[in-house]
Amino acid sequence: MVFDKVSKIVVVPIYYLIHHNIIFGFIHKYLIKKFYYKNLRFNLDIDSIPIQNHSSFLFKTYEYNDRVLIERNITKKNKSIIIGGGIGFIPAIVHKYSKKKILIFEINKKILGNLEKNLKLNKCSYKLYNKNLSVKDKKLKKNFYLSKDFLASSSRIKTKSKIIVQNLDYRKVTSFNQFNTLVIDAEGDEEYYIRKIKFFKKIRYLFFELHFNIFNKNKINKIMRILKKNGFVMKDKCFNSFYFVRKGEVWK
Repeated sequence: MVFDKVSKIVVVPIYYLIHHNIIFGFIHKYLIKKFYYKNLRFNLDIDSIPIQNHSSFLFKTYEYNDRVLIERNITKKNKSIIIGGGIGFIPAIVHKYSKKKILIFEINKKILGNLEKNLKLNKCSYKLYNKNLSVKDKKLKKNFYLSKDFLASSSRIKTKSKIIVQNLDYRKVTSFNQFNTLVIDAEGDEEYYIRKIKFFKKIRYLFFELHFNIFNKNKINKIMRILKKNGFVMKDKCFNSFYFVRKGEVWK
């Protein structure tokens, strides 16, 4: 999680006590091993999960912000495209509440096997792309940087582990315009997709996480102005995660 200054005062002590605790992480990694949430379960066969992060699986605070918004707002009305598959947790939650096939884009080839195993384990109907979803870009490929924590892989934060990922233009994605919901957890690339949101004519529902370690206040304000210009209104938020609906849509 990446918090703004106000959230840090309240959340950081709790964050390090239960969400990012090496002792609880050790207990989960070596005794429990899998992540269980309600009637869903997830394998964690990924090397790049720091041991302290396993604490979030134990206390079920993993992807808390996004999970809360998904559970409060995703219904059968949503047909979702998900940027960033991770371990499959958010895709499985989206599928559970929408009962619809999902499209998933995941750039990290190293976690694809675990991701797909979890999607099948939780009986998701899905199409998975190991490509970067692009929007009218001339470049055929994009650079990303892997982190020791798989959650922090990004095109914005450089590390020594660079990978080159093939772009896939949205116009070449089969049935792209049949989907009305975009869920973004892309470690900074939320800004890219929001800048391009005008091209996504059929997207009516938007979930994204803002990374305050990447964007300053001016950049965040600009992102919000772009959303407003394109008819999106904020309907819900949880810490640094947001849910927007395009004007004219019916929401519940």
